[in-house]
Amino acid sequence: MSTSTATPLTSTAADLLAALRTVVKRLERTQVPAPDAATEERWRDAPPAPRHIAALMRIASEEGLSVTTLANHLGVSLATASQVVTDLESGGLVHRYEDPADRRRTLLAVTETHRALTQAILDTRLRPVQRALDRMKPAEQRAVIRGLQLIAEELES
Repeated sequence: MSTSTATPLTSTAADLLAALRTVVKRLERTQVPAPDAATEERWRDAPPAPRHIAALMRIASEEGLSVTTLANHLGVSLATASQVVTDLESGGLVHRYEDPADRRRTLLAVTETHRALTQAILDTRLRPVQRALDRMKPAEQRAVIRGLQLIAEELES
């Protein structure tokens, strides 16, 4: 008779996955605000993928970050982050600029033309999450974030 050293599964894990699925589905169903006519036409042919929206939200909420930092925040490779930035740049949504403090670094910012669109995306996608976090105590916020990071680490291995 063999004994298993695996951690027993609990309904808590199933409940968490169900809640995460619901959150992801609701975020995916949230419409991206209508851009200007030219961007809307481009998006009709090639709509932005969820990774583009995630990158755009991160760049908008933390302007001046590097592609390396963006890759770390998104949990993707540097090559993937660079391709996403190139896609956003081709669409006129973001631009790269030289770090004035270190000319070897390239930083990212939302273009002025699409600042209102980006703000609308933040309002529809990020603000509800922020409102939910604001309803929690700081220790609860940290626990949720840390818990999700640990789950991501376990899923990676």
